[in-house]
Amino acid sequence: MIRGSPQRALHGPVRLAWRPARLPPDQRQDSAVTYVALCVVSAIATEKRFYARWCFSRTLMTQAEPESH
Repeated sequence: MIRGSPQRALHGPVRLAWRPARLPPDQRQDSAVTYVALCVVSAIATEKRFYARWCFSRTLMTQAEPESH
């Protein structure tokens, strides 16, 4: 219930309305599993990319070193 004038209600503290879940529990769980899987795949891809860059830069540095006789 809103107390005071309607103008005050518009500019007062924001309260989130409680809403029932839109998806049944099993579908919500599937969404959470999908989200976690995407995060894991993204982290692995990022790690591989940085590792590949590191290896490539090491290769370039090794090739650039003058040979010692």
